[in-house]
Amino acid sequence: MTALTETADRQFLWSTTAATLKRSVEIARWTTFVFSILGALLAAIASQLNDPTRLYFAIAGAVLLAVVSFLTSRLLGNTQITNWLRARTASEALKREAYKYAASAKPYDNPLSRDTALNAERERIERDVDDLLASTVGKVGFGSSPRAPLSREGYVAGRVRNQINKFYLPKADANKKIATRLRWAEFSLALAATIITAVVGVAGKDLFGLKFDFVSLTAVLTTIAGAVLAHIEASRTDFLVMIYRATARRLSAELSKIGDVNSLSKADWSDLVNRCEAIIAEESTSWVAKWTKM
Repeated sequence: MTALTETADRQFLWSTTAATLKRSVEIARWTTFVFSILGALLAAIASQLNDPTRLYFAIAGAVLLAVVSFLTSRLLGNTQITNWLRARTASEALKREAYKYAASAKPYDNPLSRDTALNAERERIERDVDDLLASTVGKVGFGSSPRAPLSREGYVAGRVRNQINKFYLPKADANKKIATRLRWAEFSLALAATIITAVVGVAGKDLFGLKFDFVSLTAVLTTIAGAVLAHIEASRTDFLVMIYRATARRLSAELSKIGDVNSLSKADWSDLVNRCEAIIAEESTSWVAKWTKM
């Protein structure tokens, strides 16, 4: 097995492991979001009912909030998220080295020493995640790392332009849509709570002749609006939009400087590859740093 193939296999291992860990975090996050809202609603409804129905609603609300507490401590704790981020960091680092090797960029531009250099770097990267080996997901696949040498055009198209057009820009658009929808939900709920509070202040609790305690409803709406805001902050959607678009712009700027890649000297080509990989690495580092701020 060649050094590049082994690196691609290890990258795929850590990529699938990171994806599995992320999936559990995402499921936990959305579950806590939904259950927090349902728990608050059930508690508010229970306050308006008589026994024994009130007891059933109160118990259901308490159970949902207990599940939220469990998921927050077990699946949304620092350890779980940190393990996901470490696996992702290892995967991205291995992919960067594989692309530099495949593109024959420094430090892999010497045919006599490039295999040794890649093997050593792979060992260094994986040594930092040895404690996560029990969590690895051993699926068979090819992943997104190169397994054969790339031409200069192949690197630019398969790595740089692919990152811009098929990852950063689509991801930025997707997160923008999510953030916009959640912001509107937060605004609508907060506005409804404000209006009801103002009307109740004038008309009293028995608003529109209904028996429902609208003061309690206002508290629930405010709680839900807070849950929406907390979910926005937890998912980091606004930050992801910014960092993805900024990285796409920086990569595009690098490509606009070079003209014909085949006209570059060996040294200039290595510098270009390493600059592009550094930009991608910086995006990944910023992403991880943001996520570790709990």
